[in-house]
Amino acid sequence: MKNPAFILLVSLVFAACQREENTPVEPLIEKVDSLATVNLSGKFMGTSGESVSGTAKILSSGGNYSLVLDDFKTNNGPDLHVYLSKDPTPKDFIDLGLLKSVSGTQVYPITAMPDFVKYKYVLIHCQQYNHLFGVALLAE
Repeated sequence: MKNPAFILLVSLVFAACQREENTPVEPLIEKVDSLATVNLSGKFMGTSGESVSGTAKILSSGGNYSLVLDDFKTNNGPDLHVYLSKDPTPKDFIDLGLLKSVSGTQVYPITAMPDFVKYKYVLIHCQQYNHLFGVALLAE
């Protein structure tokens, strides 16, 4: 018969490796300023076997900028964040916060004034496991 401590340890390892899904799943439909100008946009592509779709848009209105994820959908995961990044990988980025939902229209204020020539990628990234879910390249 196997040692009960060994069985407990193996059970804990398997439980820790199971995929957590902490991001809300209720589709979100946030209001987008109808007078805002679309400065840049790009389509999401999934990475590493993840499914991510929709459009990322940088909008400006009255000197304020925001990122809109439109018709957005992704796989669920723990600790998913939205980044503006200089690279298609999470190396040099601005964290816009936790992903609000795995689907729908979402608006993220951009409080810093990044140079969008340099910060031309939008990433969906799991900080907890350093796992990239999806990338959108922003262009005019």
